[in-house]
Amino acid sequence: MEKVFFREEQRFNQWWIWLILLLMVVVSVIPLVNGLYTQLILGKPWGNNPGPDWMLVLNAVFVFLLLGAVLWLFFRMKLQTEIRVDGVWFRFPPLIRKWRTIRKEEIERFEVLHYRPISEYGGWGIKKGSRKSGKAYNVSGNIGLRLHLKNGKVILLGTQRKEAMAYSMEKMMTGSREIL
Repeated sequence: MEKVFFREEQRFNQWWIWLILLLMVVVSVIPLVNGLYTQLILGKPWGNNPGPDWMLVLNAVFVFLLLGAVLWLFFRMKLQTEIRVDGVWFRFPPLIRKWRTIRKEEIERFEVLHYRPISEYGGWGIKKGSRKSGKAYNVSGNIGLRLHLKNGKVILLGTQRKEAMAYSMEKMMTGSREIL
């Protein structure tokens, strides 16, 4: 088993994200349920230009499936990062299920820094910034490990553990076998 210097798992657990998702569900579901009740149970046409019952039911099924998929995605999404002896490993399931590896030999330099997620990357998630800021994988906060690769690419991995990540990167880059 390979030695792991650093391991972190982050999820979208900010209250405001879940509030936005809840509002999205409420704003979508309440009118739709009202329409289903009005047209199917009361037998009154719903809306200015009502469609047939089957179309209303089909739309309801589509909206419920779409909302369920979005909620499932946010509930399951997590950024997993490991710093091992041979490099930096990360994945972002369920979007990126297999571990991606940035080998130690590919890294020209690194920095653990404060960054501006909204202005540099347009927010959180899997985001592409400018050529200078590169691609970001983050779920919250404004601290990240920015890797400058020898091929010119830049990758940022968000973290909530700045000091531990910096220490682990130093250990990995210098070839130390000490485990945290």
